[in-house]
This record gives sequence, structure tokens and C-alpha cells, in this order.
Amino acid sequence: MKKINAFVLAGLLIFSLAACGQKQTDTQTEQKEAAAAEATEATVTEETAETVTEEAAEENSGEAAEEAFTAQEAAIVGGWTPAESPEVPAEVKALLEKAAEKLLGAEYEPVALIGSQVVAGTNYQLLCRITPVVPDAVPHYAIVTLYEDLDGNASITDILESQAEGEALPGELMGAWENPESPDMTDEAKAALDKALEKLVGADYKPIALLATQLVSGTNYSILCQVTPVVPNAESSFVIAHVYQDLEGNAEITEVFDFSAEE
Repeated sequence: MKKINAFVLAGLLIFSLAACGQKQTDTQTEQKEAAAAEATEATVTEETAETVTEEAAEENSGEAAEEAFTAQEAAIVGGWTPAESPEVPAEVKALLEKAAEKLLGAEYEPVALIGSQVVAGTNYQLLCRITPVVPDAVPHYAIVTLYEDLDGNASITDILESQAEGEALPGELMGAWENPESPDMTDEAKAALDKALEKLVGADYKPIALLATQLVSGTNYSILCQVTPVVPNAESSFVIAHVYQDLEGNAEITEVFDFSAEE
């Protein structure tokens, strides 16, 4: 009997030791599997972080490239850079006054700054109101190229004339054109132009400056625009467009004045 009991106890001991060994093995296996899962998760997280970082970098690079392209696309043909605002700076007004002293027979009033061009010095493209020095002269609009050399000397190098009259009277007098205090486009003028352009095909009109308004049975707007024909490799030009908006909000372009070199 004692031998049997001993065998039974020995069997139980062996079973217990086997169970402990198996449990220890299972625990080690679980620990290994958990460590492997953590390593895999860390690898995935790292790869995801790298992917997100790369995508963000590509996105930022794309945005920067798009901004650069937009700035490049905004440049006027010929190296001219459009003015951020049509307001004529005081220093440019002074340059025009200095240059106009050398010219006889007309007075030059700057109305809007169109753009600038860096050369050996700087060119400025200005819309001016030119008034001949003769009795009862009617002023007209012209695009003037003003050149300032590296020594600060100024001269007018080119003039593109138009048939658009530049005469306007102060005050809201019914039937008279009135010059605005600022050439910046107003929301009302832009809305009228946008409405008028809905009926127009074949060319894109970009408003540059508001030149005058006229109260009639509705409102007339005189607007300097950059026009680009909707055809491949088209060159832009400038025009003065008169836009009429009636009392019901309908609008149309009634006159367009081109600029050309004086003959």
C-alpha cells in the first residue's frame, strides 16, 4: 500500500510540475506575443507618422507651388507686376510731376497705378487724366509709362491715348459724372460689372480701378479694366468700360474705350 501511495504521490508531483511548466511556457508565449504586437504597433505607428509627415510636406509644397504659380500668373505680360492697390503713392505722384515739367501743352493728373516693372531703374504704368493747356479743353484718359532711373531722374517714355473723357464734377449732381475719392473698386461697381459680364462671351474683364460714377435713372460706372480674349496665347490690353445698372439691378456694358499710341 505504501508503494502504491508513493507512486500516486509521484504521479501527482510529475503532473503538477508539468502543469507549472506548461503554464510558464504559456506565460512566456503570451509575453512574446504581446511584445511582438507592441513592436508591430510601434512600427505601424512610426510608418503612419512618416506617411502623414510626407503627405503634409507634399501638401505644403503643393500649396507653396500653387501660390508661386498664382503670383507668376498675375504678372502682366512684358514683366509688369500689377499694383496691389490702384491708389497712386505720393512718391510716384512726385515723380510724375517732375517728369511733366519737361512736357509743354498739357497737364498730367495721376488717377490710378496699374503696375510697375523693375529694369535699370523702375517703370510705372499709370492711368492719367490729361488736360491740354488750351481754352475749354476737355480732359481725357491715357495710360502713361513713367520711368525713374537709378539716380532718381524721371521721364515719361510712352503714352497710350483714349477717347474716354476724363471730365467729372464734384458732388452728387444728377446727370454729371463724379470722381470717387479713391480709385478702389466698390462692391456696388464690381457687382454691376459682374452682372453685365454674364451676357458677355469671348473675353475676360478684370476690374482695375473705379474712375467715375453717374447718377441717372440708375447708375453709370466708368471702370478701368484689363481685358484678355478667351483664346490660346491671348495678350491682355486695357480698356475703359462704361457699365449701366438700372433701378432693378440689371446691368450692361454700354461703351468700351481702347488705348492706342498717339498717331
